[in-house]
Amino acid sequence: MSQVISLKAASGDRVLALGAAIDEFLADGDFMASTVVVYERTLEALREDLGADIDAFTVTRTQLEAHLRARYGDLAPATYNRNLATIGSFFSWVVDRDDLPVSPAAKIKRRKERVTRIQERQDQAAPIEGLRALWRDTRHRLRDRAFWALGYSTAARADELLGLDVEYVDLPNRQGQIIGKGGDAQSIFWDSEAARLLARLIAGRTRGPVFLSDKAPSPARVPAAADIDPDTGRARLSYRRAEEIFKEASGGRTLHKLRHSRLTHLAEAGEDVTMMKAKSRHRSLRSLERYVNPSNRAVAELTARHDPNRRRP
Repeated sequence: MSQVISLKAASGDRVLALGAAIDEFLADGDFMASTVVVYERTLEALREDLGADIDAFTVTRTQLEAHLRARYGDLAPATYNRNLATIGSFFSWVVDRDDLPVSPAAKIKRRKERVTRIQERQDQAAPIEGLRALWRDTRHRLRDRAFWALGYSTAARADELLGLDVEYVDLPNRQGQIIGKGGDAQSIFWDSEAARLLARLIAGRTRGPVFLSDKAPSPARVPAAADIDPDTGRARLSYRRAEEIFKEASGGRTLHKLRHSRLTHLAEAGEDVTMMKAKSRHRSLRSLERYVNPSNRAVAELTARHDPNRRRP
C-alpha cells in the first residue's frame, strides 16, 4: 500500500501527494468490487489532470471545477454529479484523517438533473410488500435484514441506527436508546418482526456495536474504542458500506427510503401527524411535511374507490 510521506519536515509544512493519497483511499475503503471500479476510474482521471505529485493541501475548488468541466461538462448532469460525489468522498476521507481542514469539493454545486419517469417512481415511497420481501429473504445476511427491518419499523435515521450499541437494546420491550440528531439520547421502538431478527443478530452479546463490519479495521485507520466490538475486534458498520449493500439489494434505493417509506405509509393509514412527529423525532411538523404526501399508489387507490363505475362489494 502506498505511503503518504512528509516531504517538507524542515520547513514544518507537510506534503500530501495526491496520487499516494488516492491509492491509500482505495486500499483503505470497505468498498464493493463494482464501487472500486467506478472510484478508480474517476480518481485516476483526477490524478492524470492534476498530477500525481501535486500537494493535496494546495488543491482548490477552482481546480476541481475546471477538471469536472473538462472531463464531464458535456455529459449528462447525472454523470457529472456522480463523478463530483466520488471526488467529494475522497476529499472527505482526507478531512476525516485530519489531513485537511476543509474539503475543496465541499461547495461545488451539483448540476440540476431532470426528473425522469424512472426517477419519479424512485422518489415515491417503496411499497411495503417489496420492503418486507427484502428482510424476509434469507439469501441476504442476517445483519442486513435486521438493519433494514429496524430502519423501517423505527423510522429512525440510518446513521442513528448504525450507532446503536448492544448495551442500549431492550429486547423484551422492543425498544432502545440511540444518539439522535443534535447529540441527545432518544428512544426508538420497533415491531415484532424487527425484534425477532434483532434478537437473532445479538444472540447473547452484551456489549459493543449492534451492527458490525465484515472485518477488523486496518492498522492505518483504527476507529474509536466505542466503535469496535471488544470480543471480535470488528468495527462498527459504516454508513457508506450499509448503503452500498442496500442499494444492491433494493435496486438502487438509498437507506433513507426506509424512513421515508415508513412515514408515508403511516400517513396513508391515517395516523395523527403529532404521533408521527414523535415516532420520527422531527423537531417540527414542517420538517415532516415531505413525508405525509400520499404515494402515487395511494392516490390511484383513492381514485378507484370513488370511480362511479367501480364494482360494489
